[in-house]
Amino acid sequence: MTTATSRRPLIVLSIVAGALLVVAAVVVFLLTQRDGAPAAAPSSPAPTSATPAPTPTPTPTTTPTDAAPLAAEIVMAATGFTIVADDGSTLLEFRWRDEVGPAVAALTEAFGMEPGLGVYPGDGNHFPDYTIYDWAGFTLYDMIFVDGNKPRDEYSIPTWVSIRANEVQTVPITSEFGLAIGSPADAVRSNGPDDEWPMPEHGELRFVFDIDRTDVLSPEGTVQDLSYSVFADTAEGLGLVDILYRPYSGL
Repeated sequence: MTTATSRRPLIVLSIVAGALLVVAAVVVFLLTQRDGAPAAAPSSPAPTSATPAPTPTPTPTTTPTDAAPLAAEIVMAATGFTIVADDGSTLLEFRWRDEVGPAVAALTEAFGMEPGLGVYPGDGNHFPDYTIYDWAGFTLYDMIFVDGNKPRDEYSIPTWVSIRANEVQTVPITSEFGLAIGSPADAVRSNGPDDEWPMPEHGELRFVFDIDRTDVLSPEGTVQDLSYSVFADTAEGLGLVDILYRPYSGL
């Protein structure tokens, strides 16, 4: 009785221990199965739509503007000179009494060069001193006003021109009466000058054309414009060397 009673707890403990072993074995099996299972592949990110490449913006094309007209010719006349453009338009129309500033600027633009400067002395009475603007073949003389002397509009020669080249910087200079630098004296004479005379001190013959061109007067008798004659100076062996636009005087 005593022996049976003492074994019963041992039997219970054995059963419990067996049960625990079974549970442990199941746990070990499950853990082994889990560790041996293949790892799940990482989920792929949801596809995103590709950003379209920016459409290139076309470079705006500039419409070329019309080129500014260029001086094509200097045309001389009794009352002044005109700078004619290559499109036939007038760049400048200068008259002998006009202020010289715009003419100097226009001629500088036309010839593409600054003028040489100097002073041409007057006689202290009838003729003032003149500022010289020289473009190597085309020279413009403009009177220098002095306080106390006659104003510009009372002088008979406020400006005048000397031409010693048929063109300056490829811009032709067209004089009247068919005159061209380098023409022999006989050719100048054949163009019908009104008069000619020798200038021994300069080794020249001087011809003058249209000596009757005088100041053009308005009905009231005031001077509207100045009109110059044309002088042509020749030198032996050189032909025509200088064309001058100045008033003629028989004095």
